Amino acid sequence: EPSPSVGGGGGRVMDAVVVLPPPLSAAAEIRAALIARLSDLDRGSRATAEDAEEIERLAERLEEEAAKEGRWRPAFPRDLDDLEGRWRLAYTSAFAGGGSIGARRRGTSLDTPLLQVGEIHQVYRTKDRHVDTIVSVRPPAWLRKLGLLDVLPGLVEGDADTTVMLTQRFEIARFDTLRFAWIDGTVRNRAIALFGALKFPLALLGMGMDGMKEDAPFTDTLA
Repeated sequence: EPSPSVGGGGGRVMDAVVVLPPPLSAAAEIRAALIARLSDLDRGSRATAEDAEEIERLAERLEEEAAKEGRWRPAFPRDLDDLEGRWRLAYTSAFAGGGSIGARRRGTSLDTPLLQVGEIHQVYRTKDRHVDTIVSVRPPAWLRKLGLLDVLPGLVEGDADTTVMLTQRFEIARFDTLRFAWIDGTVRNRAIALFGALKFPLALLGMGMDGMKEDAPFTDTLA
């Protein structure tokens, strides 16, 4: 079948050739669907149980594709440096809604009358085998709207955000698994900065270095 013709300048006739892009791989399609599904869920806090189930299903399908292709899965220590740097939290099932009150119930609110949880990042320092979870915490919206924070010159000066950093040590447990143990935490804001950062051992919360033991209840894994 001949390609369609279009009129050109000066009475010339040119053939219009339409080139379609190559189809996406199955893994790319699943990844795009996964990102689209979680993009408006505010890290899971707006997710219903139905959203959480669909995201888990897509994640499992993506994992199956990786296993089928024999690609996209890190192996440690070979790929440990790929974790280096700052990662922003896009979604966690810990914030997602549960099913006990029905699939329409939303997850954990990140904007409460007491505080507002801002960006959450993890910073991997692979040479030191440490990772920092950094959480930005703001005063609640109602308090900011009242303007009370602006009458505290020298303490907040318009910036009342608090940064909480929780540090973990990690080790390679298997070629595809890292194990983590809590070490300490740091709290910073403008008021505390007058005296230096407030640092505290996570043993106070039952989250100490014993987490490196196989039977410790606070051991977490990345697999």
